Amino acid sequence: MTGIFVATEDVLSEAIADRLIKEENQSMYVAVRLGRKGNTYLKKELRSFTKIARSVPVLLFTDLDRIECPSILINDWRGRVIFPEMMLFRVVVRKIEAWLLADRQGFAQFSGVPFNRIPQHPESLSDPKESLLNLVRHYGKKAVKVDILPERGSTAKIGLAYNQALCGFVQGAWSLDRAAQAANSLDRARRRLHELRLTLADKK
Repeated sequence: MTGIFVATEDVLSEAIADRLIKEENQSMYVAVRLGRKGNTYLKKELRSFTKIARSVPVLLFTDLDRIECPSILINDWRGRVIFPEMMLFRVVVRKIEAWLLADRQGFAQFSGVPFNRIPQHPESLSDPKESLLNLVRHYGKKAVKVDILPERGSTAKIGLAYNQALCGFVQGAWSLDRAAQAANSLDRARRRLHELRLTLADKK
């Protein structure tokens, strides 16, 4: 078994990274979890992560947000740094919530939102997180609304149990296979992990 370092913006991205590694690369396990401090922290520590990746695999997820395309973000972050073979820098288009919505069947089952109301191309949404919140606000089960939406009159943007509820979805009803068919950035991350497994196997 090979240990892998996981660096993410938040706990929800970390839950998806865990699920990817578990399903796509059973010869690996998460040895160290880094981040949960937003993309500013990840960008600041990128050189450190790159050094680690010279000897240990590192999987990093960051959201594209409003940047035009992943290559612009990657070039801005790394500058002249060359990524080692075991540095898996993956950009989520445009937010991690797009990968959740990409499994329309699973999200409908989890949230109560009608299947036909869930976007077929979540990576084309300008703000997948806001889209998810609005879907739950208008169509979701009461219990899911309580967890995910902020209380009326609150200045918060999300509910107190937002991450807890969605992490539960990732660990349960969310299908990686279905989601990867509708989210190209997820499919590419999945394939990159598979390639890493083959590379490491060849070196043994």
